[in-house]
Amino acid sequence: MEKTDNILKEMQQQLQQLKDKISGETIVNDKLLKNAYRKTLGSLQRKALRQTVIGVVAMLLCLNLLNIGFSIPFVFATEIMLAFCLAATIVINRRLPRMDTDLITAAKGIVRFKKGYANWLWIGIPLLVVWMGGMCYEIMKNENFPSEARVPMLIGLGVGLVIGGVVGLVLRHNILSKSDETLAQIRDLTSDN
Repeated sequence: MEKTDNILKEMQQQLQQLKDKISGETIVNDKLLKNAYRKTLGSLQRKALRQTVIGVVAMLLCLNLLNIGFSIPFVFATEIMLAFCLAATIVINRRLPRMDTDLITAAKGIVRFKKGYANWLWIGIPLLVVWMGGMCYEIMKNENFPSEARVPMLIGLGVGLVIGGVVGLVLRHNILSKSDETLAQIRDLTSDN
């Protein structure tokens, strides 16, 4: 009987050691998941900052259109459009949570960010179409441009539109994918708690 009690105690000790090991593994996994969450959130925040900087640079470079020969009303309208786009980008990017935010609030912020970012095309594409129409009109009707330069300028505008569209769609896809990845990591972290 005593031998059976010793075997039982030894098995209980081994079981406790196994439970301690498993619980230690869970803590390590939580830390790894939280680090991965912070890494993907940091990536989204860096991309948001990069977009803001690019918007400010675009507004500054737009003023050079005056030197090329574009009209003051067109450049002014372009500046207003860029300022609106920059403000909308800042508003959407401010929905991203801070690193020290609790996970539930962070998930809500990322969902709002993702929704705003995904819906931006409904505003951005019509603005782009109107701006492209204004640019084409400006190229064709502006007396500052020689007639032989108009077709190459329109071709350059078309090439720029295609390249910019492809780059923009790839960046959009990357940001939405990162948002999904961050939300999945938050779900992993909150499902255990």
